[in-house]
Amino acid sequence: MKKRLMSILICVLLLVMVIPGIANAEGNEPALSTTATYTDQQFRILEKKVDVANAKIEKAVEKAQSTPWDDVDELLATVDGIVAGVMDYAASIGATVVCEYTTYYIDGQYVMIDPLRVIPL
Repeated sequence: MKKRLMSILICVLLLVMVIPGIANAEGNEPALSTTATYTDQQFRILEKKVDVANAKIEKAVEKAQSTPWDDVDELLATVDGIVAGVMDYAASIGATVVCEYTTYYIDGQYVMIDPLRVIPL
């Protein structure tokens, strides 16, 4: 009885280890479009929005670093609000904007903040 239970347990463990290796390799993100669906005017507006958002994020980080109290949660909420507006506009015109995380030391801890970058297609 013990051998049978042990062999079933080993089979289950092997199955659990093998299944992720043969999982679908498509990924969760949709494929990037090969043709741009936005105009040059819309792209310039997006670049300007990204520049303004990155400047706001940088000021918010500087403010959080200069205060003596723990305001990391407030900073992250502010950054999320700034990024959301730019991402909404980018999605509406069919452009791709990515967040490239940068590490900052704020209030005794390392925090990953995500400045934006436009990916031209």
